[in-house]
Amino acid sequence: MRLGDPTVLYRVGTIELELPLSHELPFYQHDHPRYDRQLGTIAAELGGPVVDVGANVGDSAAAIRAESEVPILCIEGDPKFFALLERNARRIGDVELERAFVEGPARGRLQRVAGTAHIVEGDEALASKPLAQILEGHPTFSRPALIKLDTDGMDIPILLANLALLEDLRPVLFFEYDPHIGADPAIFERLREAGYRTADWYENTGEHVATVELPAHLHEDYVGHRGARYADVCVRPR
Repeated sequence: MRLGDPTVLYRVGTIELELPLSHELPFYQHDHPRYDRQLGTIAAELGGPVVDVGANVGDSAAAIRAESEVPILCIEGDPKFFALLERNARRIGDVELERAFVEGPARGRLQRVAGTAHIVEGDEALASKPLAQILEGHPTFSRPALIKLDTDGMDIPILLANLALLEDLRPVLFFEYDPHIGADPAIFERLREAGYRTADWYENTGEHVATVELPAHLHEDYVGHRGARYADVCVRPR
């Protein structure tokens, strides 16, 4: 990482991960002990391959590994986070890696803040690939049981770009929903049309809020919080 931002070790489950000192994960988990817990529980329940889109340094993969031995495909486009992900993957075990931004632009610029990154306008070449192409390159994950997305504003566009693929594969979906960065409730009607039926809503701090039948949603509950409050949503097919 950049000068003045050395790496430190931080334990997730039984695994010590390398994080940039600037990463907010330790503070967030200290303040919100249920953060990221539900993802491991869902992966263990499903018992099949997991695709982690926006894997960052592997913290979600480590949380999944704390609960089960399922194979995990970690996809991360940021080269600096990916370098740490490569090292952490050896500690996590049974992890395949892909350095790519899923459905991202060919050019742009990365803006990093407190352990996350998102693409803004710019002229740097970006490693971007369609989700279908990535899955084709990793046969173990051709029919994932779970797809998790955490891409700082690209979750809904990625889902919309892959509705036909999702209708065919029918994985459980776990994604971030934040109106402050463009989340649109129309996604729930589109997912219903693709064969999905229920959505579990969780606070970004980890607490379960409600289970609803699609296309019902809790969009208005998360409007106006400027990113301080958002939801994680687990959508399941019939």
